[in-house]
Amino acid sequence: MRRRHTQPDKEFSEINITPFTDVILVLLVIFMITSPFLLSGAFNIKLPKAVSAETQVNQGVEVYLSSNNEYIIDNVVVAPASLIQTLKVHFVTKGSSEVIVKADQSVLHGQFVKLLDLVKTAGASKILIATTKVAPAAGQ
Repeated sequence: MRRRHTQPDKEFSEINITPFTDVILVLLVIFMITSPFLLSGAFNIKLPKAVSAETQVNQGVEVYLSSNNEYIIDNVVVAPASLIQTLKVHFVTKGSSEVIVKADQSVLHGQFVKLLDLVKTAGASKILIATTKVAPAAGQ
């Protein structure tokens, strides 16, 4: 009988990273989809509605003013006495002195003006006020 020439079985010496890469990409997609919900759901802020709201993406420091008159930066409640210093630190780390103010619609005008004054005192070059865009009424 004639034998076919076969090579001896080689020891498995390579690692197949394709399944690992697939799993990492799936996890990355899941993280990218769910991360906006995690950040926006951290604090219950209802932004005021405006017809003239503009969509603008900035890299500025986001300052939240909750309905309880708490100042929040990076998901941390900041005391009014330390808000100016905290903003200055964020200006340096972000490389921008722009501030996006996201105040709850139930906040009193005086509290909102106080926040704007503190932000301007900290050295903000540009202050943006976040709102929720709504469709114009039929009569407008």
